[in-house]
Amino acid sequence: MSVQTYIKENQTELCALLQELVRIPTVNPPGENYAEIVELLQAKCKALGMRTRIAKVPKRRAEQVILNADSHPRLNLIARWDVGAEKTVHFNAHYDVVPVAGEWRFGDPFSGKIDGEWLYGRGADDMKDAIAALLFAIQALQKTDTTPKFNVECSFTCDEETGGQLGAGYVVEKGLVNADYVVNCEGGSEMNIGNGHNGVLWLEIEIKGKAAHGANPDKGINAFEKAAELVTALQRVKRNLKSPERAFRLLDGSDRYPTLNIGGTFRGTDGDKVNTVPASVKFSIDRRITPNEKLEFAELELREAISGACQYYPDLDAEARAILRIEPCLTDTDSPIAQAFADAVRVVRFNRPKFKGTTGFTDLHYFVNTGLPGIGYGPSGKGGHAINECVNIPDLVRTSTIYATFMTRAEL
Repeated sequence: MSVQTYIKENQTELCALLQELVRIPTVNPPGENYAEIVELLQAKCKALGMRTRIAKVPKRRAEQVILNADSHPRLNLIARWDVGAEKTVHFNAHYDVVPVAGEWRFGDPFSGKIDGEWLYGRGADDMKDAIAALLFAIQALQKTDTTPKFNVECSFTCDEETGGQLGAGYVVEKGLVNADYVVNCEGGSEMNIGNGHNGVLWLEIEIKGKAAHGANPDKGINAFEKAAELVTALQRVKRNLKSPERAFRLLDGSDRYPTLNIGGTFRGTDGDKVNTVPASVKFSIDRRITPNEKLEFAELELREAISGACQYYPDLDAEARAILRIEPCLTDTDSPIAQAFADAVRVVRFNRPKFKGTTGFTDLHYFVNTGLPGIGYGPSGKGGHAINECVNIPDLVRTSTIYATFMTRAEL
């Protein structure tokens, strides 16, 4: 039996594995149930004969990034299947998921419910589907006595949804990656192979006003109104991002532009009431940075716009604090791994794939910035970061088959 046939005939087992992962609510923030899922993944890898290592982030290191290091330890799993090959490919996938909100179709957001060709649940698309597809590809090779062309190294990491510093970042920082190439198991799907991603700058803006009674608003400085003035100024920056000289030309000939999202989060203070003049308002800025830009210049542009608005508008007092900085990432599509993976996609999907970077950010940059050639690819779903998140089961099967085909065909 071929590995492709094994995966197709055992897709019920593949779905059961994904359901098992989805039903562990690894919500980040704050970082729930990390130990439970790492223990499960370690058991799965050991059952496949892989050598494993749990890399726990020391409390002192974690405290540099998060506030809850005592109650929510950060854990990463490294697993390796060494077949004595000359080359090694590292596969990375994160197991944390974003928080849930809203009314889900099947009630429990972590149900793993199957309806037709779709498997539902938080993490079903982003990105526990890729973990299941990868582990099942390895199982298929072993069950069919098929030896991969390279040693297989995996990392299942935390905190990608909040930047990845204590997940993939920590794994790379501590030299726990011993490979020649990397596959980040997201950032591309179907006929698109990811060759990088946008960078990101997250800022938290605090507008400081002066509290007063709502009956005498002239005695205060309304922080909310001042925030509106700053947002007006930032709209000019937002419009300028659509200028032709800002465009990044993709491999398919289309253009991608930088983006600016204002107010993804916003809040006042606990003391705010209808009859008070608000003394403080905070809101976020999400600036996506295309590969033809530099993060430092994007940040400078925003900070200069904020400073200029404070000089222009009376009593506008704004302070910007960087929450996350990630440089854009662009990989070589002519590298051996890119071409070998494209061949695997072509064999399974019967068409030649394209390379395209994702507008979001992934953990790929942590690996390629150390010199590892790599790509991004995972199953296709919908509803990621939204309600009714789900993965397409036929595509889950195809992606697992692509991973397995890549392992058996790649000449690196």
